[in-house]
Amino acid sequence: MTIRTVKRYLLGASLLCLVPFVQVRGEGSRTWDKLWSLPAIGVPIIVHSPETNWGFGAGVQGYFKLPDSEHTSIVYGDGCYTLNKQYYISAGGTLYFGGDTPWFLRFKGSFRDYPDTYYGVGNTVTEERLHGVPYTSQRGAAHIEAQLYLPANWSIGPLFDFTHEKIKKWENEKMGECGNEKIVNIMWSLGVVTQYDTRDTLYYPHNGLFFKASAAHYEPALGSTARMTHLQADLRQFISLPKNIIFAWQFKTEWALSDNVESIPFQMLPTLGGQDLVRGVRQNMFRDNVMMALQAEFRFPLWNFLRLHAFAGIGDVYNTDHWRWATPKIGYGLGLRIGINDAHINIRLDVARNNIYKNWNTWDSYAFYITATEAF
Repeated sequence: MTIRTVKRYLLGASLLCLVPFVQVRGEGSRTWDKLWSLPAIGVPIIVHSPETNWGFGAGVQGYFKLPDSEHTSIVYGDGCYTLNKQYYISAGGTLYFGGDTPWFLRFKGSFRDYPDTYYGVGNTVTEERLHGVPYTSQRGAAHIEAQLYLPANWSIGPLFDFTHEKIKKWENEKMGECGNEKIVNIMWSLGVVTQYDTRDTLYYPHNGLFFKASAAHYEPALGSTARMTHLQADLRQFISLPKNIIFAWQFKTEWALSDNVESIPFQMLPTLGGQDLVRGVRQNMFRDNVMMALQAEFRFPLWNFLRLHAFAGIGDVYNTDHWRWATPKIGYGLGLRIGINDAHINIRLDVARNNIYKNWNTWDSYAFYITATEAF
């Protein structure tokens, strides 16, 4: 989903509406990183775009510890319905299990009948890409990974990924006739994932390293539309500075490899932008079979449970068959964090700008995000 369709929240209205959704358990202590002691947090969703008209929904996240586990588990769900009779729902979480052989399970499932925008493939800025081609996506997806803890802060395990998608209301003859539904892809994959984690906390680290790498293969013999191998690596570091300031940085790369890159469904190609990676750039605006991005932020304490974030990111997409250099995509901005519980979960409000649109007085230059998870 694009920033215009899903994540352009009305920040002021959402924040004012937040309190009625919050369920408070106990008084809690008013330290810098905790406003209330909460088992769950609810966030209203208000969205508007040319593709959706007005949309309204809600999301909720719950936090708890399973027996003998050192880590806080999280589950979430959200949904939105628009005046154009379109909707999405999703649910997922991470469960941490203790005992003699500790392990954890990540899962996510979603379904949507929702507008999206096709901006083409590649990293150059063209007039077509600035506007895109609207279409409606009917998509179901599921992702599951289970990892067993190993010595020295490592873990490893299998992963499974599934996507089934139809598109409709295309306005581009190349992608399908307008008004006809068409199955774009059915993709199944099996793979392996490993990670190294020395972070002091999971959701708002002050110190430590995090590294995650995965490899998954999509095979027509398993029912996939196309043959593809997906590789991903994610490296993060968190450093405590004087006066309770935190410096954090992340490098992430994704590779979608195939004998015929053009056979890969465009929805499966790596992309940057959105609420987590190079904030300020529209999600899915730049796609190709290789993505590389670097971002960093300073996290400053303000008062009690409030923090200020200053962030910037740079990255781009490339094609392994036709490697082309282009101006890197840049996003930067400021954010406010409101601490809500002992697990260091924050309400996140970010305002970001990109370098794609040169004019400062156009809304396309900016992006607004409100959520209850950190970008990284």
